[in-house]
Amino acid sequence: MFIYRCNVRTAWLDVNGHMNARPYFEVFSEAGDLACQDLGLGPSYLKDGYSLFTGDFHITYVREIHAGGSLTVATRILDLDARRFVLHQEMIDDRNGGLAATAEQLQLNVGVASRKVEPFRLESFERLREVQLRPGASPPRNVGRVTSLTSGAPAR
Repeated sequence: MFIYRCNVRTAWLDVNGHMNARPYFEVFSEAGDLACQDLGLGPSYLKDGYSLFTGDFHITYVREIHAGGSLTVATRILDLDARRFVLHQEMIDDRNGGLAATAEQLQLNVGVASRKVEPFRLESFERLREVQLRPGASPPRNVGRVTSLTSGAPAR
């Protein structure tokens, strides 16, 4: 599991006085990028001829976030195959410890020259698998949620 922390910026607020939708994406993206760098899938991976492309990104908003606080995002690998993996992220409002949002990102391993999805190199795949199999602190929440009028309220 990878941990990312940031402060809630006033510029992130909308007319309702809470964090707008765009900054959630930015925070989850930054946390995911840093986790991928820690996994060895950052700039050095690009130099080796590979990159990660995002194939899907889904955010579930749970609670409002207001200015003046800080956020913690926990990122883990939820699923993995030879050419892609799914990151699951939970955003916690540090002021009350409550779940503010969750995100799932589908990451694709792409060859820089081919611009096609390709298998991970063995050492990269083994590192991803090792991290995926580490036990998490708690079961991930809101996994696989879809946008639907019948899907019900998200887990808190």
